[in-house]
Amino acid sequence: MEVGIVPVIPLGFAFFLPFIAFATGKNRKVVIAYALTAQTVAFLAGIKLFKMAYSSNEPLVYAFGNWIAPIGIVFEVDRLSATLVLTATFGFLMAGIYSARFIREHGLEFFYTFLLGLEAGTLGAFMTGDAFNLFVMLEVLGASAYAIVGFYRNRSESIEGAFKYGISGAVATSLYFLALGFLYASLGTVNMADLSAKFHGIDFPITVKVFGDPTLALGIFFALTISMVLVKSAIFPGHYWLPDAYQGAPIPVGAVLSGFVEVVGIYALMRFLYTVFQGVSFSGWLSLVFFTLGTATAFLGSLMMLVQRDVKRVIAYSTILHMGYLFMTLGVGTELAVLAINFHIVNHAIAKMLLFFTVGAFIYRTGKTKIDELSGVGKKMPVTTFLFGIATLSLVGVPPLNVFFSKMLIFDALMQKSVWLASVVIITSAIAAWAYFKLFITLWRGKPVEGHGHHGENEHEEEKHNLGIEGGEVWTLTSVNLILGLLVVLFGILAPVLIDSYFHGAAVQAMDYKSYIEAVRKLAETVLLNA
Repeated sequence: MEVGIVPVIPLGFAFFLPFIAFATGKNRKVVIAYALTAQTVAFLAGIKLFKMAYSSNEPLVYAFGNWIAPIGIVFEVDRLSATLVLTATFGFLMAGIYSARFIREHGLEFFYTFLLGLEAGTLGAFMTGDAFNLFVMLEVLGASAYAIVGFYRNRSESIEGAFKYGISGAVATSLYFLALGFLYASLGTVNMADLSAKFHGIDFPITVKVFGDPTLALGIFFALTISMVLVKSAIFPGHYWLPDAYQGAPIPVGAVLSGFVEVVGIYALMRFLYTVFQGVSFSGWLSLVFFTLGTATAFLGSLMMLVQRDVKRVIAYSTILHMGYLFMTLGVGTELAVLAINFHIVNHAIAKMLLFFTVGAFIYRTGKTKIDELSGVGKKMPVTTFLFGIATLSLVGVPPLNVFFSKMLIFDALMQKSVWLASVVIITSAIAAWAYFKLFITLWRGKPVEGHGHHGENEHEEEKHNLGIEGGEVWTLTSVNLILGLLVVLFGILAPVLIDSYFHGAAVQAMDYKSYIEAVRKLAETVLLNA
């Protein structure tokens, strides 16, 4: 299997989906089958890529059009990126299956088109070995995200959320594009392996010498790139768009945004800091930025969870909280930090999707998103409520569930710098636990509001009665939640094995910049010798 085919799969299927829908008279079953086929194939390709990455001692490289680096664009996949690709392809598949029942509005073909585009951009961002191609992938996932957040185009909150997200995201990617200009002007390349080679004084084929001292250019590059990540990953003070976007977006969209799209910025910074420019001279100042803004983000997210009246906004601020943890950990600068970030991204994605999807089942059942209006619905959906409890306990960090172990790794990494930084994880987790507890009590013991009607996420009240879901569980949705709930438990129980077998090796390889350079350099030299 060619390494570069993985993001091409959802992108290619997305391109033809509107035509397939038009040719079949927008047949719902055909659209769903086509989209899920695409996501299944992408997931299988993700499994294959994962196996290839872990069976290789060096990163996998794919040169588009056989143009060698640094002239052409390459994908370079190590164990870190392969792990994130596998998690993302699985998560998007779960979101696709969930959406087949959850999304009842017209325009399903466009919903899946945008979802596949979002998946393609996310996978491309995880796999790229080119700093400019990262910008292209950010644009691909951004355009898809802005459109799909506003899928409920007849609702003011959806349009407002999409507008804020779109404007903020466009400004953020423009800042990154400007950052690339300074990088290229000084180092003469945007290929990540070539950038790393120049920075570390290693020869690289078909390249130019560094123009002057790159320290100033790198300082500007990191300043602008961090500014981009503050918005893209909802780090204070760039978090303002996220609650509105999540409130207006369909539940499955919020799940993939929280689990995968928002961490692309974190991943990009981790790649630049720990692989490409490892050992940059001003890393101490960067750490201070990460610790300060990450701490502020964590406290903001946890405290704001306490005062929300809409269940979607509670989840939104929970995402902000966890992005704060990841951003803080970026500043540690050790192999343990890479391990903790990677493992937490995976665990948070699984648990947060479970939280989104269980809440989505409540919304599907009642049509309400206000917490008070969801009072008592939990008793009518005991399986979903149990899985909701599992998700919240995991995200708080209760053993032996999965997020507990990745939080412990984050705690240990931060302890290497300061006990006060590590205590942020404990304090904010306790605040979040109180917010989740209040929400659970309302769902289970609250007095049901008279006149529950199915007109929040889905406006087809008559259809709901025909589907026979008035009385309790929606088993299509519950089946997806059961799979995620099982993974939350298994990833917790098997955490030591997973860390030793996979995540530790991924962290070691991610920090081996010499191997990252050598994989691309060997390919370039091989092509030149055969030319």
